[in-house]
Amino acid sequence: MKETLPERQSAADTKRDAIRNAVQALVQFKREFKRDLTASLLAELYVAMELDLLPATISNQQGFDLIGGDGKRYQVKHRGCDVLNVDVNNFDFDYLVLVNLAEDYRVEGMWMLPVENARALFVHREKFRKFQATQKCVKKNGEALSLTQCILDEVLNQ
Repeated sequence: MKETLPERQSAADTKRDAIRNAVQALVQFKREFKRDLTASLLAELYVAMELDLLPATISNQQGFDLIGGDGKRYQVKHRGCDVLNVDVNNFDFDYLVLVNLAEDYRVEGMWMLPVENARALFVHREKFRKFQATQKCVKKNGEALSLTQCILDEVLNQ
């Protein structure tokens, strides 16, 4: 069945509204956080809220993304559930936190691994100049963080 002109215009209007809303949200986010919104940054913010951490003073600080009041450094890695590996460039952190987000950006899970365990699990891949471990391995050996689902609910209801 062919789409009528009014139906095409309605669909185009819906897309324009979605783009307009997305742009407004991105602008507001950048004003607040001084960085562009990415899924990786969103994962960092979820971890920061869950563990009461602060962002590193320098965006893309080598080795870690967040820091605790006790000086502990946290490297956050966002990966889709279907991505096989987690990789790190170095071990200049105290904890690695793996975050899986759903398609609607809700947290599906977080796993925390002390650096000593990460060093034992991750294998150096010279071809990629990184250290890698499978998500399955990180999840099996990491501590699953008990998330408060109210994180996203709190954010969405503001």
